[in-house]
Amino acid sequence: MIGRWWPRVAGGLAAYVGLGLLLVLIDADPDPVRLALLVAICTALLGLLRDALNLGEPSWQVDVERPSVRDSGDPRLLRNVGLMEAHLSSRTPDHTLRDRLGVLTDQVLRQRHGLHRGDPGAAAVLGPELSAVLSGPARWLSRAEIDRCLTIIEEL
Repeated sequence: MIGRWWPRVAGGLAAYVGLGLLLVLIDADPDPVRLALLVAICTALLGLLRDALNLGEPSWQVDVERPSVRDSGDPRLLRNVGLMEAHLSSRTPDHTLRDRLGVLTDQVLRQRHGLHRGDPGAAAVLGPELSAVLSGPARWLSRAEIDRCLTIIEEL
């Protein structure tokens, strides 16, 4: 880090001496303090600009922040992610995601509460939002709605 400052200091001193001589030669009577401040500010700004533009060599390696779900190897997870991606990219409402959420809800209700979605007490356990999604007509669900439904199912 210190090594890159020496050329800047030497350049600043050379600029100070050069400008000072030039101003003396043209009889401008330079003020040494103001000239030193001007050269120091210009040297610092040029150094900052050089540092900002010196990004090094470009790298073609991409750092993955999150590993891909497809690398997990879990076939059920892959199917569910594919189902959600297909639902989010579809142009028309599809019942497939709603039906898969219903299957997941049935599994959780059966395992944790001994109920099925058609049972009278199931609607109270599911809540109005999840019940409306599962029993209503097929419609396009947003990412936020899918997330809320999955959170409700996990918390059953």
